[in-house]
Amino acid sequence: MGDRIRPVLRAGLVLAFLYFGLEKLFGLPGAVRLYDALGFGQWPRYITGSVETAGAIGLLTRWAPIACLALIATMIVGFTAKSLLVGPPVWHLIALAIGAAALLFLDRRARR
Repeated sequence: MGDRIRPVLRAGLVLAFLYFGLEKLFGLPGAVRLYDALGFGQWPRYITGSVETAGAIGLLTRWAPIACLALIATMIVGFTAKSLLVGPPVWHLIALAIGAAALLFLDRRARR
């Protein structure tokens, strides 16, 4: 069953992280407002967008485990910052982190 879920999960995560990463890199109004509300300026937006975009591409390579770990760490930092400094909603950050962790687990299990 995991072999059927993995490609769907991977595709969904790639699309989601590409969307959110490029949204930040292109400076769409919602992303700019969010980083203004965080209060650290816009530079974290570029770092987060770069990690999300590179991580999405990395999910399609043999470096997928490292990409998963980087994306999980990014979602944890994002969840913490948004929860403490801005407030809800944060459900999508939780879902993306769980999805990346599930993919990491399924990939490792498939290699055995």
